[in-house]
Amino acid sequence: MPAPRAKPAHLGAEYAAQFGDEAVAAAYRHRPPYPAETFDIVERLLGRRPRRVLELGAGTGDFTIGLAPRVDHLVAVEPSRPMRERGRSRSGGAPIEWLAVRAEDGPFDRRFSAVVAAEAFHWLDWHAVLPRIGDSLMPDGWLILVERGLAEPVAWDADLRPLIREYSTNRAYAAYDIADELEARGLFAIGGRARTGASPHRQSVAEYVESVHSRNGFSRARLAADAARRFDAALEALLDRHCPDGVVVLPVDARVTWGRPVAT
Repeated sequence: MPAPRAKPAHLGAEYAAQFGDEAVAAAYRHRPPYPAETFDIVERLLGRRPRRVLELGAGTGDFTIGLAPRVDHLVAVEPSRPMRERGRSRSGGAPIEWLAVRAEDGPFDRRFSAVVAAEAFHWLDWHAVLPRIGDSLMPDGWLILVERGLAEPVAWDADLRPLIREYSTNRAYAAYDIADELEARGLFAIGGRARTGASPHRQSVAEYVESVHSRNGFSRARLAADAARRFDAALEALLDRHCPDGVVVLPVDARVTWGRPVAT
């Protein structure tokens, strides 16, 4: 039997480890929120009550907190202490069970109406976790993948891309679609896709710059101090040309893909 096809190099464990950095967790609050429509789409996939949902890679709770009111019990798995602590503190009295374990070691001995991953599944060990997800899903349950993005490129996109390539510590990065990557490996059968409309998000130039430091390849803990300063200065100068009032407006959308793990 041939060896399983490897993940793309830019999604390797060394890059996933950056999300354990305090600096990345601190910058996460500057990411734009998910459009409200995202949760309407996901709720339609959750089936009848009681809805018991497992979220893998819950991070600081950006998706978790919006999902919680729509389910009866939510288990949020997050191995990064600084991420998990922020998520737990933000979630208040919501019915969320936070677990300090890797997604691959989640509570798959339970049965779930759905398993959800928002901007997280690309970091997991796909071959290890997908069979376990399949075993834990109810017969009509879905694995739901959610990705936050931009409905259209921003005006400064062409100038931003060279800056990203110059300063990112992830030298192997290439554009990808997580569901397509899984399907191409025979691991996932796509059941459907949906996309929200654009939801404008306004923030200051300083907040936008800081949000970049929550991304893969831009942890302040892993960039040389002089490199971080030079990147910030170059990005601020770029934004000053395009956002002279000091306000960045982002056309945020979300893509939702659902399906089932393929039994191997």
